[in-house]
Amino acid sequence: MQGKNKKIKQIFFDLDGTLLDTAPQFHLALSNLIEIRGGEKVVFQDVRNLVSDGVNALVKLAFKISEKNKDFNPLRNALLTEYSKHYLESELFKGVEELMTTLNEKKITWGVVTNKPKYLSEKIFETLKWPQLTDILICPQDVAEKRKPDPSSLLKAIELGGFSPEETVYVGDNWRDSEASVRAKTNFIFANYGYGDASSIDVKNLKITIDSSLEILKIFD
Repeated sequence: MQGKNKKIKQIFFDLDGTLLDTAPQFHLALSNLIEIRGGEKVVFQDVRNLVSDGVNALVKLAFKISEKNKDFNPLRNALLTEYSKHYLESELFKGVEELMTTLNEKKITWGVVTNKPKYLSEKIFETLKWPQLTDILICPQDVAEKRKPDPSSLLKAIELGGFSPEETVYVGDNWRDSEASVRAKTNFIFANYGYGDASSIDVKNLKITIDSSLEILKIFD
């Protein structure tokens, strides 16, 4: 396991499916778009299973087209527009607010590394008043549109935090988070309460698997 002999000094989080339960709003937005544009109705669980794979995966689920199809990007943009009407209704997973407060009390550097577009992520941060707690929010727009599993966004956060990858842990619920962590050479925590499949996670740098967010505090005892 990476960094097993070094104390964790900083922690970064994926957003959707790790800190924020966004599946209900994505399901609502996709259902509304299907009603407007036509397409197959989607059940909530299918959407929940794909949220961490991004908007493209949801478009493919509903409209059964590839990214090469001329209609794909217009549908993707339309889904983001519909989602933008509802995204601030998403709730934090249980314990997350207490977790963030405790990290700050312990003076542990933390931040968010997400594939979510910057304009949405920044508004979520403002609504949750997280800028009062951290100034590290890294989105694809901060790293030339590179998305996890590319490690660029995580590496940027590590640099901003000021500690080494071995002193860093990344928390996520998806194989993309796990792969980005492996490539950035950090420790990894798998959020088993999120949207991803545990069987898809690379275990070589896995520190712990958690069933609730507050279990993260164990690594700082």
